[in-house]
Amino acid sequence: MFPRLISIILVTVSVNSWDTIGFSETTRVKNDLIGPVRSVTVKKSGYSTIETYDRAGHLIDSVLDLYHANTATHSLFRYDHDGHLEEELALDQSGRLIFRKRSMHARDSEGRNTASVTVSDDGHFQNAEFSLYDQRGHLWEQLWVNSSTAHKSLFDVRGHRVYSAYYRKGALLNELKHRYDVLGRLHELVSYDDHGMVTARVTNDYDDAGKRTRSTTQTFGDARPRTWVTIYEYDSVGNWIKEQTSEQSPSSRTPASSTVPIVEERMIQYYTGVDSDAVVLP
Repeated sequence: MFPRLISIILVTVSVNSWDTIGFSETTRVKNDLIGPVRSVTVKKSGYSTIETYDRAGHLIDSVLDLYHANTATHSLFRYDHDGHLEEELALDQSGRLIFRKRSMHARDSEGRNTASVTVSDDGHFQNAEFSLYDQRGHLWEQLWVNSSTAHKSLFDVRGHRVYSAYYRKGALLNELKHRYDVLGRLHELVSYDDHGMVTARVTNDYDDAGKRTRSTTQTFGDARPRTWVTIYEYDSVGNWIKEQTSEQSPSSRTPASSTVPIVEERMIQYYTGVDSDAVVLP
């Protein structure tokens, strides 16, 4: 999905946003990655992350390195034969276990995934996810809950998320509406507070090849509206490898002179025909 855009809109929207989702999707698809991705490396001021995927597209290894804190967390992910996450292990930089989470899954008579429950190693509840399907078998509603928060989502017949709501301790905090163009590409996100007032809006522009080239984020919760513009660069496979976000001046379409653009770059390695080989594509 578009991390910089979402990180900005989270100033006013406290809910995760995905274009599509489903238990059957791999982590690679959920993370909006294209092709036989082997690893994704992101280096930013203060930290770096390295994610490793298997050939099926499941995230199997993740390392978060916090430079200033001089600490790193290594996470391992294990799946069942159907590709559903069974276990997550988190280790510190010395290899000591920080926590272990286990997930269990339920299916209906048609083999569709209907529920997933995650517990800690000592049996304490962590979170649960439930899915409902329409008469044609299309996913139409999904609910994610933990001990204090809940995320509800509705989907159209194409599997696109069209509505999201975020609750905390039973109270509605935010709603998010997703709108798509005729080609099924996410065109607009609109955020509402618990009183129905618009707090943020994101619009996306695409090139002829279908790549998102520009995202414009507007927030309305501050004393004055603010606008950010994010532009993207892609590799030859179609994954973005650089995004640059700048705040626009309120009086013009030019970047505000008092702000420094936020740049995020990714190095992506791909599987080749030989399992042991990986290649970085331009």
